[in-house]
Amino acid sequence: MSARLQYIHSVANITATEWMATQKRTDLPKTFFYCMTNDGLNGTFITAHIDEVYQLCSLQEIALCDFVIANTCIWKKSSNKQILYCMMQINKQIELWFSKQALTVEKNYNLRQSTLLSNVGEFGFNSSLSERLLFSNRRKGFMEAVSVAFNKVSPIILPEDYGGII
Repeated sequence: MSARLQYIHSVANITATEWMATQKRTDLPKTFFYCMTNDGLNGTFITAHIDEVYQLCSLQEIALCDFVIANTCIWKKSSNKQILYCMMQINKQIELWFSKQALTVEKNYNLRQSTLLSNVGEFGFNSSLSERLLFSNRRKGFMEAVSVAFNKVSPIILPEDYGGII
């Protein structure tokens, strides 16, 4: 996390907000890290496994944000749509952004969608393809960088959701 803070500072020429561990008890058994910004945005950025993203996005506090950015792999087809539908039951205006995915081959030759997290790249720490794009476009402003780095989830089922024409 400190490497991310240093890199954000060097790219955006700002002092990034420190990360803090969750302090209140929730139904979630794990500790999560969070930070608050002073930029007036009302959103949540989640880096977690897809099951944890489901759990977090089901919380009313997160669904009431203006947007959620999920830096995670899509393990099941349409899981990104399912998460969006769940949040839209609470907040019809919410936007969901999902990390870019690439098809990778695992050790046992299984194919799966991946965020390419294992790529250390120029930052010196593991980062997803979307994180790398976000960091390198950060000078454009946060939401502009998000629109370059992440895919906005449409509430409409599109042909590419079923592997059709993109």
